[in-house]
Amino acid sequence: MDDAPIVTIAPASPSMSMSTPHPGKPPPSHVRDAVRLVDADTQVAGNHAHGLKAKQSACGRWFYKPHVRGDARAVRELEFYAHMRRLATSRDSYSSGDGDSDEDTRASTISYRGVEELSAMDERTMRIRSFVETRLPACPSTRRFVCVGDGVEVEEAETETAIEGLPNETPSVGYLRLRNITYGYERPCVIDLKIGIRTWDVEHSVEYAEKRTKSELGTTHERLGFKLCGAQTYDAEGNVKRLSREECKSIRTSETLTRETLREFVRDPVTGETNDWFWPALVRQLRAESIRDLEHRLVGSSLLIVYESGKLAQSDVLGEVCVAEAKLEARYIDFCHAVPKSGKDGEEVDENFEIGMQKFEAFVASFES
Repeated sequence: MDDAPIVTIAPASPSMSMSTPHPGKPPPSHVRDAVRLVDADTQVAGNHAHGLKAKQSACGRWFYKPHVRGDARAVRELEFYAHMRRLATSRDSYSSGDGDSDEDTRASTISYRGVEELSAMDERTMRIRSFVETRLPACPSTRRFVCVGDGVEVEEAETETAIEGLPNETPSVGYLRLRNITYGYERPCVIDLKIGIRTWDVEHSVEYAEKRTKSELGTTHERLGFKLCGAQTYDAEGNVKRLSREECKSIRTSETLTRETLREFVRDPVTGETNDWFWPALVRQLRAESIRDLEHRLVGSSLLIVYESGKLAQSDVLGEVCVAEAKLEARYIDFCHAVPKSGKDGEEVDENFEIGMQKFEAFVASFES
């Protein structure tokens, strides 16, 4: 990683543009706290349409996903995180927003909707907040971070309104900052599984749907409800083993190879313990969480799973899949194709994603036997 290209970034001020300081001159005050980035060294999958690479802070704590100003997919993902962040941090999901006190709002809500409906909304709010905290990467700020390298002047683009009117031929490269899920691991085993029986939605264009249908032809999406995008593990000596692009292409067209890859992912590198309990236990836990409460359909999103190599062991604590030493993380990522639901809260079923998870659960259930 020492030889990886380095990019310097800084959060832009909404009211100013910025340029790279000339060599030998001190940087402007708003650039002095810039973050030095290197290539993300634990990313196992993912391609950016503009040929850009994901980065991470030099310390490894933060993951920076390329965000090109003017790109509709980048805007959609930024809006998704902003929406989820609002839901997770608002005191009441049903707040009137008119400046009334919490007590007045709550009282009027009770008198209008009734106690039972209010209680149901409280429960839904708590479920959404729990989902955001445990199943999404932490997004501490939905402000776009921008490059300050190569003398290019750039400015912040925080929402879709800031992007309107930008000429397509003059995009600026920025990043969406997320918590690096693999930070703090000594030997992180990582796997990226794209969930769903397809990777397009009825709201997408006919051209895009046809393109994705052609790309998915022959893969495990429809049969198993997911496909493998990438993975890395470690051998007994601590050497990393990462699947190549060609290996992934072969695996995602074969049910047998997919089964072998999932089982190999959780095999202990020293003892050879198969840990066949892992996948059924994890997917059961994920399926028990209500994805239906979300106000988006998750299209083309992945499940990213991380654990510490050699530390897997089944937990005897109710609600826990693994012992704490495994440091298991299972989070959904990639929301550039997420589509807002049109139905009432909690009523519209995300059939693509839910059927995908159902098939995933049925597939791994056989591992235990």
